[in-house]
Amino acid sequence: MRKLDKRLEIIVSILASAFALFYLYTSGFGIFSTQTNRGVFILFTFVLCTILYPTYKKSPYNKTLYAFDIVVVILASCSIIYWMLEYADYARYRVGLPNQWDTFWGIILILVSLEITRRVMGIVLPILGALFVAQLFIGPYLPGIFAHRGMSLLRIVEFLFSNTEGIFGTIASVFATYIMPFLIFGAFLQKSGGGDFFMDFSKAAAGRISGGPALIAIIGSSIFGSISGSAVANVVATGTFTIPMMKKVGYKSEFAGAVEASASTGGQFMPPIMGAAAFILATFTETPYATIVIMAVVPAVLYYLSVLLSVYFRARKNNIYGLNPEEIPKITDVLKKGWYFGFTLALAVVLIVAGFSPPRVAFWCTIIVIAFSMIDRSNRFTFTKLFNTLEAAGKSALTVGATAGTLGLIMGGITLAGLGAKFSHALISLAGGNIFLTIVLISFIAVIVGMGLPTTASYIVMSILAAPSLIQLGVPAVQAHMLCFWLSVVSNVTPPVCIAAYAAASISGGDPMKTGMHACTLSLFIFLMPFAFVYSPQIMLIGQLPDILIVIACFTLAAFSISAMTQGWFIKNLSGMERIIFGAASILLIYPNRIMDVIGILIFVLMVFTLYKQAGKIRRMAV
Repeated sequence: MRKLDKRLEIIVSILASAFALFYLYTSGFGIFSTQTNRGVFILFTFVLCTILYPTYKKSPYNKTLYAFDIVVVILASCSIIYWMLEYADYARYRVGLPNQWDTFWGIILILVSLEITRRVMGIVLPILGALFVAQLFIGPYLPGIFAHRGMSLLRIVEFLFSNTEGIFGTIASVFATYIMPFLIFGAFLQKSGGGDFFMDFSKAAAGRISGGPALIAIIGSSIFGSISGSAVANVVATGTFTIPMMKKVGYKSEFAGAVEASASTGGQFMPPIMGAAAFILATFTETPYATIVIMAVVPAVLYYLSVLLSVYFRARKNNIYGLNPEEIPKITDVLKKGWYFGFTLALAVVLIVAGFSPPRVAFWCTIIVIAFSMIDRSNRFTFTKLFNTLEAAGKSALTVGATAGTLGLIMGGITLAGLGAKFSHALISLAGGNIFLTIVLISFIAVIVGMGLPTTASYIVMSILAAPSLIQLGVPAVQAHMLCFWLSVVSNVTPPVCIAAYAAASISGGDPMKTGMHACTLSLFIFLMPFAFVYSPQIMLIGQLPDILIVIACFTLAAFSISAMTQGWFIKNLSGMERIIFGAASILLIYPNRIMDVIGILIFVLMVFTLYKQAGKIRRMAV
């Protein structure tokens, strides 16, 4: 962001605060209309992004706006306000017959959307958006499955601008209706001292254990990540404290950064709030958000269990200890000071499960945080602090909101050209109709797609191009979309473009590629869980209770086995053969076959018994 002069700073503060205040109101009392709800979100986002983000990154410190910036603000405002004012008349009288002004302002907003995304997110996503729009023109000249008869300019602009299929489509609706209220809640939670509470709680809970700072990072990031839903935001918010702690007790820079990146990545699928893509998943599959949360609980907990075990095993192997006693707060003191933060999160879970809409949950949790913060004088909300918090909430929506228009263009381009069905058919043909191979291919595609896209954008592309192929093969829609959702997260930790690992490396001072490789190893469950969604849906609490318990038990033991295999420690340092045996046990435990499960359990139990005996001999020899 550029540094602004005083006049622009005041303007931005007022705009950002008004932005957040508007959606805090709508989350509690309902939206005014479809066009107002979506249009206001795009309007505030585009205007604020133009003011705060410079045209070129080489000049981020220009304090005033250039003429081009002013032109973008005016054109964005005029085109969005025009759509808001004219949408009702268009829907009533002009569907299929757009007038000249519809086309003119549509072209303007398409170009502005690409420019806003470029300023904030870089060049990859806007290029992708432009390509999906361009292919609508040149359809007859495209090769193979991408070919179609092509569309006229009027048809393309109408679909992408005038109706609610493109720029003002599902993405804008989800961001405005669901994401914005939770960003506001997160800002109030952070400003009221919630971040400090969760970090102190993590210290009190895990500070004494071997590798305590790394465990603190995982626990803290899982809690904070379930609120922020953004891996990079999570890394920046918690990594500033946790990474230096990890390095202090003996973790190398790359591994410390990897722990934070892996833990922060999990926040995007950690209930109760999860990331932006989870709300879109609920919308696409027409599934209540509470159901999505329930389905995600066990996979998310198993993911964090595997990361915790890997970190603990590495600490034991390398003799890394916990924090000094004087650095660990008393759990009673922590809870006495900030118990209401935990209560607020618990309330969020209760309200979601009770069937409250996500915006209403975010609204009441925000109100409760404000009310309880008045108890603590140091965290009390004055008028100035309230204003600053609203401003922070408004600004926090910009990195998400800046993609809304371009993501709408991508969705519109795919839908209008019918590429989703064509791509699904090609994927099924390439995999020979085999579900396992289809998932493998989708995994590779997810890594490639995710290299240049944020998680939300990656999931949207995958949900349109890949999910239908699984559905055609008989996979239920929710499981197919959950699979794509999990795979859309992997780009945070998979080199060469592992954005969460890069963010962590910038704090740790370690090598980004090595950080990414460690993070990828720690996050192995992200790659395994999509297969479980299809072959062991009991992991999503689908099916009979005995089957659910057996699957959860097997995956829990698999988490131990995989962590032992990758870190080379379990009860004692492991030999190469022992690591291979644990790897084999993990495969058997995950494989959806009861006989294989029994064999895997027997191997695991036998290994534990053998290692305990060996460790006992080693201790006696040492004495």
